[in-house]
Parts: sequence; structure tokens; C-alpha cells
Amino acid sequence: MNMKRQPLYLILLSLSLIILSIPLTEKITWGQTNLNTQIEQLIQDSKQQARQGESEKAIETLQQLLTIVQQENNQELEAWSWLGLGFNHSQIQEYPQALESYKQALSIYQDINNLSGVATVLSNMGSVYVNMGKAADAVNYYQQALKIYIEIEDDSGIERTQNNIDELNERLK
Repeated sequence: MNMKRQPLYLILLSLSLIILSIPLTEKITWGQTNLNTQIEQLIQDSKQQARQGESEKAIETLQQLLTIVQQENNQELEAWSWLGLGFNHSQIQEYPQALESYKQALSIYQDINNLSGVATVLSNMGSVYVNMGKAADAVNYYQQALKIYIEIEDDSGIERTQNNIDELNERLK
């Protein structure tokens, strides 16, 4: 190849690579946007199903969401999905499944240092133990949650959890 053609060749090669990469980049961006839209839709669907008392449907939706966010390695949404699964299993009195889901959420929230998430899970686990007739275990989980709510200065969490503890202590007398 002669020296005059080499710069032209490099310019053409560079331009063709740029042109070829534009649609590829758009597809990646579009694919990510499409995935985010799907995630948002699954979140909204699961919330609506839970509000309407359709816990079985919400569980199916949350399992779909869980699969996607695990593949995407989104720990925050993975923990939120496990939390939602725990809540919905609890709603239909599937307490062992609820506790298992909450344990998964708790582990992830602890790993990512989301103290609000940790406190919420502990409080929800306390509620499951109340429903199972295990008040002493419930108080233990509520007390752990209360410590965190105090640490993060969550006034509504403090009030709600303290009320739960007081109510259970009255039952235990």
C-alpha cells in the first residue's frame, strides 16, 4: 500500500467503525431502556396486585422481577423484591416462605448497608412471628428494628415499632 493511500484507508476504516457502532450503541441503550421499563412495570404491577389483595399474582410478578434484577446484579431491587415476596407470603399466611424471603432481603440490605431496609425487614419479621403466635420472638425482632430506627432517626418507624413492642408486652403479662 502506498503512503498516500494509507491515511485515506485509516480515515475510511475509522468512519466505517463509527457508523457501524452507532446502531449498536443505540440498541444497547434501547435495550437498557426497555429493560428499565419492564422493571418499572413489574414493580407497579406487584404494588397494585398487593393493594388489591391479589397476593398470589403479586408473588408471581415479584418472582419475575427478582429473576431480572438478579441477572442485572441490582441488589437494591433484589432486596426490595424479596421484601415484597415476604410481605405477600405473609398476607396469605405462608409464614415459613415469608420468613425465608425476609431473611434473603435482610442479608442483602445488610450487605449494602441499607439500614432503613434492615429495620423494615426486622419489623416485618416481627409481625410474622406475631401471626405465628410467637410473641417473644416478635418482640426480639421489633427491638432490633427499634434500635435501628432510633439510629437513623426515623420517627414514624420508632413510633410504630414501639407501639408494637408495648402491645406485645401487654399480651405477655
